[in-house]
Amino acid sequence: MVHGSSSDSTTRIECQRDALLLEEADLVGIEKPKKQLIERLLGTKSGREVVSVVGMGGLGKTTLVKRVYDDPGVKKHYKFRAWITVSQSYKTGDLLKHMIQQLFHVLRKPDPHGVEEMDYDKLMMIINKFLQQRKYLIVLDDVWHINAWDAFKYALPNNNHGSRVLLTTRNYGVASICCMEFPDNVYSLNPLSPEESYTLFCKKIFQKSCCPRHLKRVAEKILGRCEGLPLAIVAISGVLATKDKNRIDEWEMVHRSLGAELEDNNKLKTILSLSYNSMTCSCMCLQNSAERATEVWYDCKLKVKI
Repeated sequence: MVHGSSSDSTTRIECQRDALLLEEADLVGIEKPKKQLIERLLGTKSGREVVSVVGMGGLGKTTLVKRVYDDPGVKKHYKFRAWITVSQSYKTGDLLKHMIQQLFHVLRKPDPHGVEEMDYDKLMMIINKFLQQRKYLIVLDDVWHINAWDAFKYALPNNNHGSRVLLTTRNYGVASICCMEFPDNVYSLNPLSPEESYTLFCKKIFQKSCCPRHLKRVAEKILGRCEGLPLAIVAISGVLATKDKNRIDEWEMVHRSLGAELEDNNKLKTILSLSYNSMTCSCMCLQNSAERATEVWYDCKLKVKI
C-alpha cells in the first residue's frame, strides 16, 4: 500500500524548513498551549488516545508539538517514541520503516532482518507486535487526509498502557475524525494576539529593543498583513532586518510588495516568497562581492609579479 509521488521529499523538506524557521524564533505565547498538551499526554487514562492539534498553515503546530515531544517530563513518561512527518504526499511503506527504525533504536537493536523488502502488512505487524506491551508516544506530523490516519492506526495497538498518538493537521475534519472517541482532545491552535505578534516582530528585528517610533506605523500595517501567523511574522522580520532602519520608504516598499487583501492560502506563500527572494538576492550580492574580491586579489598578485 503506497501513496505519494516524486514530490514527497521536496514537500517534507519544505515542512522541515518552515518548522526550523519557527523553531529559531523562540515563539512567544507557546508556553500555555505546550503546558495544556503535556497535561493531556500525561493523563491517567490507560486506553490509547489520539490528540489532534489543528490550525491553518504558519501557526506553528509542528514547532509546538516538537517542544512537547522533547519536553523532559514527556520523554521520561514515554520511553518509546517516534516522530513521523506525513505531509501531503507520502509513501506509507517508507514511513512505517522509519517508525520501526526509531522504535528499535530505543532498545539499541538492529532493525528486523529484511525490513527493507517487507510489504505493508508485514511492517504493520512488526510495529503492532513491538508496541503491544509497551507505553508509547507516536507523532504523526502534517496529516492532510484521513487516509493517512487509516494507514497507520492499525499498527498502533490500544494496549491499555496509557499510550498516546499526537497528530497535527490543517484540516478540522481530519482532526475531528481521528479524535472521534475523544472529542475533547481536539486542540485548536489560534493566531497570535496583536500584542504577541508585536512582541515576536520586535524580538526578531530589534532583539531586546522596541520598534523605533518612526517605523511603528508601517510596522503595524505589515503585521496586519501577517494576521497573527508566526511563520509569516518570522519570515517578514527576516526581510525587514536587512533594510535600513532609518529609511521608512524601504519598509513601505516591503508593505506594498505584500499586496492588498490576500486569500488565506496565498498570503503565507506571498510572504515566504518575498523572504526567499530577499535571501537569494543577499546571497547573490555576497557571491558577487566574493568574486570581485578574488579578481582584485589576482590583479594585485599580477602587479606584484610585474
